[in-house]
Formats: sequence, structure tokens, C-alpha cells
Amino acid sequence: MEYWKELMQDGSVTLFWNNSIYEKNIESIKLEGFDIYSFDCTEWEMDNYHKELAKTLAFPDYYGRNLNAFNDCLSDIVPDNKGFVLAFRNYDIFAKKYPDIAFHILDIIQINSWQFLIDNRVLLGLVQSNDAELSFPPLGGMTADWNSDEWLNKNRGL
Repeated sequence: MEYWKELMQDGSVTLFWNNSIYEKNIESIKLEGFDIYSFDCTEWEMDNYHKELAKTLAFPDYYGRNLNAFNDCLSDIVPDNKGFVLAFRNYDIFAKKYPDIAFHILDIIQINSWQFLIDNRVLLGLVQSNDAELSFPPLGGMTADWNSDEWLNKNRGL
């Protein structure tokens, strides 16, 4: 089975605590022909996270810099390859400051991912957190679960 399908078994957004496991997964997905869009959320604030999303994802100039516009522009992306991954590092830092926005970004990814599958496109969200207890309400009706290597609490140092 292709690895991306394994990652999607429990939803399109997967959490990672260990950086090397996170990086290993990104490399595995890249080898399967996915475009990777990486974000370091360490410095994300209300006034700049949309700028980085828009720049990295090459959103059009009319991008409205709000979550509705993020949803609209994300749904318009046509990957060059099999699919694409939004890879967020240090997402816990942003999520602690802006929990509602952090949730909605991932929720939008999850909902778009299911819609993309209808058109044989794949969208995944890989979320690295330094907080081993990071969790979100269900995304698109699905929970964001820890990856299979860190699913057990003991594997995240808890």
C-alpha cells in the first residue's frame, strides 16, 4: 500500500511530536510524488500567518487573508504531481496563541482533502508539535491522531 494511504486511514491531518519521525514521513511522502509546502509556525501571529500561507502556496493577489479565502484558494490548487502536503512545524506555538484559528486551518485542510479525493488529487496535513499533548476537536468530523510511531503516550515521553 502506498504510504500516503496509510497516513490517511484516520483522516488527512496527522500529528507528530518527534522531529526525526516528522522528517522521515515528509521524505517518504516526497518520494511518492507529492509536492511539499513547509511552514514554520514559530513566529506566526495574527498579522503574518496569512502572508506566509499566501506566499508559500502562491495564492492569487486577490487572496482575502481570512479563513474563508484560505478555504477557497486551497480548494483551487491543482498539484503538479500526485498530491501535496502542507507541513507545519512548531504548530503548537501558534495553536497556544490562537487555538480557534489553528483548529480552523486544520479543519479546512481536512474538508478539502476529502473533496480533492473525488478528483483524484491528494491533500495531506502533517503537523509537528513540541507539545506531546496537543489535540484538536474533530476535524471535518475526524480527529487528528498521532502518527503510528507515536500513537502510544509512552512514545511521546508521557
